[in-house]
Amino acid sequence: KGEGGDFYMINGVSVAQGPNYILAKRMQHWRAVVARSKGCIVSSNIAPATSTVSVTQNRTFAWAYEGMPYFKPYEIFAPETSNAVMSAILFSDLNDPKSSGNPKTHLNNPNQLFSYGSFNGGNWRCAYEVDSIGETSVLIYFSRIAGPYLAVGGAAAVAIGAKVLGYV
Repeated sequence: KGEGGDFYMINGVSVAQGPNYILAKRMQHWRAVVARSKGCIVSSNIAPATSTVSVTQNRTFAWAYEGMPYFKPYEIFAPETSNAVMSAILFSDLNDPKSSGNPKTHLNNPNQLFSYGSFNGGNWRCAYEVDSIGETSVLIYFSRIAGPYLAVGGAAAVAIGAKVLGYV
């Protein structure tokens, strides 16, 4: 136990996003922590996985996003949903005097700024890390797409086998 109780974290980083993206996000967090420590009201919340054009133009991400909902409670959100919820959280952070973004609100650890008000899309409640299910999610997507074709191919193979063996 640390001062003020336990502090929980998750690894929500996907290595496939690349080092520049990850560094940019960490820099945003560091800047928010510094600004809050200097008395500024901040809003630096973490959005859920969202099927934006910039993300889904990478086909691997698009395929993985199609299979991730099979890993409950992960959920991939439409951009409109994420925008609406994140805007509401922003307005709350800026106007609620009890918000974690308000420097007058006591936090036991500066990183708690990112856990309160988070819209995590199931990431904090899932038994798996994002990077551990990416490839499996892609396979699930392709098995759903290929399923009907495999069923037809299997039925054709059985029919041909029955004909060859003289059952029909």
